[in-house]
Amino acid sequence: MPRKGTGLRVEIRPDTGALTIVGTVGGERIRKRAQSDSFRDAQEEAAALTTELLRTQWHGPRRGTRPFAAAVTSYVETDQRSQNTLGRLRRLVEHAGEIKLKDIDQQTVNWLAKKLLAPEASPATRERSIIVPLRAVMRHAADLGWCDVPRFKTPKRVEGRTLFLLPDQASALCAAANPALRVLIESIIGFGPRMSEILELEWSDVDLRGGRAILWKTKTGKRRNADLPPGIVAMLANLPHRNGKVIRRPDGQPYADKGREEGGQCKTAWRTAKRRAGIDPALTLHDLRHTWASWHYAVHRDPVKLKLEGGWSSLDQVERYVHLMPAGHEAAIRQFWHGIDTAPHRGAIWLS
Repeated sequence: MPRKGTGLRVEIRPDTGALTIVGTVGGERIRKRAQSDSFRDAQEEAAALTTELLRTQWHGPRRGTRPFAAAVTSYVETDQRSQNTLGRLRRLVEHAGEIKLKDIDQQTVNWLAKKLLAPEASPATRERSIIVPLRAVMRHAADLGWCDVPRFKTPKRVEGRTLFLLPDQASALCAAANPALRVLIESIIGFGPRMSEILELEWSDVDLRGGRAILWKTKTGKRRNADLPPGIVAMLANLPHRNGKVIRRPDGQPYADKGREEGGQCKTAWRTAKRRAGIDPALTLHDLRHTWASWHYAVHRDPVKLKLEGGWSSLDQVERYVHLMPAGHEAAIRQFWHGIDTAPHRGAIWLS
């Protein structure tokens, strides 16, 4: 029986008549609404809560009783995480932060997918946005002895067609885009950065004279040097600013993490440009990286070079680009990379 001042009791709120569990256990003050309107059941709940709090104080939390948010905090503090990872974890915590680790299962994954993803989201998006970060945090928590090793079902991927543009389609898309969006389109097709990489690119990491950019915010966490073709160098040289982020919001501030991979920060302008150019509506901004990769192989015929310059971890990941581009477009590709018209870029360059 807990001593006076160290246990919980049941009180009736005078204003609402609700049963409230109050008191102090192990120095922790408690005030919470009882789950039952029965005074006897509320007393049993208070006794059980007192026992659990004292046990936690003496022996530590039971396995799996820590909230998911606590595991995320520990996971982030143990090592440097990418901005993409931090953004995904932030969104998971907003919806599932208070869920106990022992209660996170496949149903939790399904619930989070409905909350955070569009109904048409692909299995790859589901895996990347929900399962991968959730599994990483849970495995970290399991290593600490906080919970069991998670078991989540990985969505079966259906290999679909890889969307990309031919040179004349890319030119039409650029012509249909506003000057700001055109900078982004030509940059991705020009040297193949991911959305997160191009939006994090700082002017201090761009060497126009040497035709090179250093990408730091990469998927692998390792820096990557990107060679800039002459057309991209000329385009960047004509931009009206030379400090901070190369790509900015209309108000001149850097873009937030939210929606970077899906291009949410310029989706209206992107849809408009595709419609005007007669481009497949399913094409995404990330598909411009597929375009760069297919063009790269068509010109250089070197999968190892493509792997290194594109930042992929294995040759298997670049195999999909080997046979995409039909023969006969090499000259047009070189013309796009080397002769991009820079005149339309004078003036406002921000995305809308």
